[in-house]
Amino acid sequence: MNMQIKQLLPKIQLVFPLAASLTIGISTQATAASLGVASDYNVFTLGNYNQVSTDVEGKLAVGGNATFTGGFAVGSKLSSGSSNVLVTGGNLTLNNGQVNNGNTVYGGTANVSGVGFPNGTLSKGNPIDFNAAGTYLKDLSSHLAGLTPTGSTTVQSWGGINLLGNSSSLNIFNLSGTALSKTNYFELNANNSSTVVVNVSGKDVSMKNFGFNLMNTSKQKVIYNFYEATSLDISGIGIEGSILAPLAAVNFNNGQINGNLIAGSLTGTGESHNYLFNGTLPDMPSKENTNINPVKSVPEPSTLVGLGLVGTLFRISRRQRKSLKTYEC
Repeated sequence: MNMQIKQLLPKIQLVFPLAASLTIGISTQATAASLGVASDYNVFTLGNYNQVSTDVEGKLAVGGNATFTGGFAVGSKLSSGSSNVLVTGGNLTLNNGQVNNGNTVYGGTANVSGVGFPNGTLSKGNPIDFNAAGTYLKDLSSHLAGLTPTGSTTVQSWGGINLLGNSSSLNIFNLSGTALSKTNYFELNANNSSTVVVNVSGKDVSMKNFGFNLMNTSKQKVIYNFYEATSLDISGIGIEGSILAPLAAVNFNNGQINGNLIAGSLTGTGESHNYLFNGTLPDMPSKENTNINPVKSVPEPSTLVGLGLVGTLFRISRRQRKSLKTYEC
């Protein structure tokens, strides 16, 4: 019996380290941060939307009620068959305009008159989980705000702002909302292959009547993160880059944004041009990534195999321990 026990012991000892290594190997990895479901939308609001006589060149998504009147256009720069071009979680009011190149979907009621839907349909549905999107976008804004600055920010005595970044991958800047609200000139100089994050502090911020000078930098890799703003007033300006302001009531008049506009709510006449953000944002902790895609995911085949092997090894272990007890009797 002693010889049989000695033959079984190495097998038992092998089971537990192998099981542990498999468990480590199948752990979930963090997903690269992005704008989530809002990535594809030129304008994405978590609450209500009310604009008059203006254009959204790309897709428009509204978590609350949407009102678009007075010679408006949506989706004019999209290709035909662009799926859902206008989505609202609440009631939809459209008067005197056109939704181009895709479908319009509303979650509440629809009041539509004098509106064309070339290459698209009007229907009721809920294709976007706006609650999950809101949680994710707020987490993302908070995460970006906590990153360590890598670039230099200079606020000139005469009102100009100069941002200089030397990283070839990611340049992060911190900027006071008070300084931004007072500026008359904004210059950003960074490596043309890098992503640029400008974190703007302050609850009540404005962007008015100044020009953007982007040097060696693509506007589609620049995002302005208004992580504290509950009010953002924009006018007389052409914004070069995207705005992330998930807490803010944005009042946008007499100007345009060349990027994504993500807001708590939106009013005004400002135009939105479809230059979507395509930069690479740093990973968030895995718990913050749970709302990137509200659709439940299926485990990877490799994960299922790993779990199966772990279970099998533990069953073998139990049988072997039972055999040992038999021998000891």
